Amino acid sequence: MHSLLVPQIPIDAPSPSELLQLPTGENGYHWILSDAERNHIAKMLDVEDKSLLTLRGSRMMRERATCSGCGKHSGLDDLVHNALYAGIHGKAFMLDVLVHGPKAGSPGHEITCSGCGSVHDGRFYWIPSLPW
Repeated sequence: MHSLLVPQIPIDAPSPSELLQLPTGENGYHWILSDAERNHIAKMLDVEDKSLLTLRGSRMMRERATCSGCGKHSGLDDLVHNALYAGIHGKAFMLDVLVHGPKAGSPGHEITCSGCGSVHDGRFYWIPSLPW
């Protein structure tokens, strides 16, 4: 992955994830969106009316990770940051997904911390069949 822009953002500890029992018997995790994450996403996507971002969080196949570089917890803002600054998705597409939910399955993602640019270990998968 190429170098991504790393803005200065406030780092706060998010609420604990909610454990999900999936129909397959596997565990999933509902990452509750923090105010700092919501504000960071709104800023990146140029959303002035933050009431548009009504989602409570994202449903993932693993618990949040803590960045070894700066201590920020992985979050939806990192996924948005990575996709935007790597040129994978545009702002309008991502805002539509955040407002209306994911359109399809997604491959695993390597997450680069939007706080310092360190890469988290492992891959992160979201659960597209469940509502955000």
